[in-house]
Amino acid sequence: MNWTKSLILLCMVFIATINISAQETDFLMDERDGNIYLVAKFTNQWWFCQNLKYDAGEGSGCYDNDDNNCMLKGRWYTFDAAIKACPSGYRLPGDDDWKALETALGMEPKDLDLRYNRVSGSVGKKLKFAGGSGFDAEYAGIRHPQAEDSYFDTHAYFWTSTAINESTAWTRVLKADKDGIDRQIINTDFSLSVRCVKDDTTPEE
Repeated sequence: MNWTKSLILLCMVFIATINISAQETDFLMDERDGNIYLVAKFTNQWWFCQNLKYDAGEGSGCYDNDDNNCMLKGRWYTFDAAIKACPSGYRLPGDDDWKALETALGMEPKDLDLRYNRVSGSVGKKLKFAGGSGFDAEYAGIRHPQAEDSYFDTHAYFWTSTAINESTAWTRVLKADKDGIDRQIINTDFSLSVRCVKDDTTPEE
């Protein structure tokens, strides 16, 4: 990675810290490619605060095939690529990990298992950029396996590791014009963004 790209990443991470509410934060450098990520602790889990940028090869790519878009908003991954893409110590979050995050941000238990737009606790607003939680969802859109790239700058799509069957899995979707967060089922050959998570293993004092 050249110095210009490193400087851009550091500036993006610094700006992101301004939007984080009072909680623990840290930085992670992915040793595979040198990308730096801000991570934030929600209850007992550490979450990436930017979309993953690691080039996983087959099954990952950039909007409009432009590496600059990957630098700004992360890469897209098919489900199979996403499962293996997170750096050592982190994993692709499951549906239950997302529910734990949503609960930590105020979603009501009755909404956790619903599909589509769930609005309780203003969780959708909190997960968006400058929403106060620090998650700062980026509208990177989605890639259809047989069509043009879609919804760049208007929708954020995130994989979970929870498959429904051989061809579909649970996801999370945020839309610029809606306040809630969708829980949707999407075909695994589509390409979506990835946020990585790990459990906090620090002993309690």
